[in-house]
Amino acid sequence: MKRTLIPATLLTASCIVLAAVTLALSGCRSLLPDHIVNPSYRLRSVIPHVAIALPLTRSAIDFDFTIVVDNPNPIGVHLEWLDFDLAINDTPILHSVRADQGVNIPPHGVGDIHLRTRVEYSNLKALFREIADMVQGNRASYRIEGNAYYHTPFGLKRFPVTLYSR
Repeated sequence: MKRTLIPATLLTASCIVLAAVTLALSGCRSLLPDHIVNPSYRLRSVIPHVAIALPLTRSAIDFDFTIVVDNPNPIGVHLEWLDFDLAINDTPILHSVRADQGVNIPPHGVGDIHLRTRVEYSNLKALFREIADMVQGNRASYRIEGNAYYHTPFGLKRFPVTLYSR
């Protein structure tokens, strides 16, 4: 009688372990990389800082952008960097700017990222009308298009980013 209990016990234990492994693997299936979705982005604020210098070729405008990132995923993500293009009033100003971030966005949570870009004198000439409007108190419209690079448990993921302010 004891001889038949040992194989039955081993068979039962094997079935339980196999069932647990199957459940664990099927439960993780919803977290596969193709199920991680792009967070949503919203432009919270834009603050321009005009720096006039002599000679004028040393003048620049710094723009501080605050962007809200809403992570709909059940896992946290870490924003490594953004690469983007900037247009002001539909005038392309900056191309292929890389902004390192290092911001953690919790699961189903929200986080702020801050971008600071500098528009040099060579690009300011193309913005003369927009700068004059800003000085007179008119609002400028901004467009940021690029990619966000997130570190996830499944490796580095790239998602498109498009932001508009009007």
